[in-house]
Amino acid sequence: MNWLLRRESRRKKKSHKKFLPWSSSSSSSSSINIYYNLQFPLDDLLEVLHPLFGSYYPFDEFLQMIHSIHHVFCAYETGNNRCIACALLNNADDTNQGIYVMLFGVQQTNQSHGIGTRLLQTVIQWAQQTGYRYIYLDVHIENYKAIGLYEKVGFRKQRILSNYYIHTSKRPPHAIRMIRSLS
Repeated sequence: MNWLLRRESRRKKKSHKKFLPWSSSSSSSSSINIYYNLQFPLDDLLEVLHPLFGSYYPFDEFLQMIHSIHHVFCAYETGNNRCIACALLNNADDTNQGIYVMLFGVQQTNQSHGIGTRLLQTVIQWAQQTGYRYIYLDVHIENYKAIGLYEKVGFRKQRILSNYYIHTSKRPPHAIRMIRSLS
C-alpha cells in the first residue's frame, strides 16, 4: 500500500510526481496526466470516488476497499494538479493472469470529455505490458453510460450477477460482469 498517503498529507508537491510512459495530454479543453501507484493523497481518491460510490457503502467499508487495492491509476488536470479520475485495481487471483477493476470513476464535472476512455485505455495498455491475460469489472445493470464506456474500449458482457448489490441501496441489486481479453 505504498501508493497511498495518509489523509493528513493533504497535497503532494508537484515535483514528487513522475511522468510515466502512459502519461497523456488531451486535445480537449483540459490536459491530463495519468499516474500509476504513486503516493496519492487519500483525499484525492476520496474527492473523486466518494461522491460516486460513497452513498452505497458505509465510510469505514469504503476506506477498507481503498486500502485493499493493489494498483491505482489517477488522472490529474495539468494546470491545477487536481485529481479528476481514478481506477483502483486488484489482482484477480494468485496466478496474476487477470486484473479486476474494483472502483473506477471520473468526477461528474469532468465526465463526457473522454477522460474515462483515456484512463481505461491507459489501464488496458499497462495490463497488457505487465503480462495480464484479461481484465474484468462488475457494473450496475442500469448504469448504461458506464456500460457504453466499457464496451467502447473492448469490454464484453459476460454474465448477469443477480443480487450482487443486495447489501447496498442500489436497486435493482443486479450487476453485469464485463471482461476484456488482453491477448
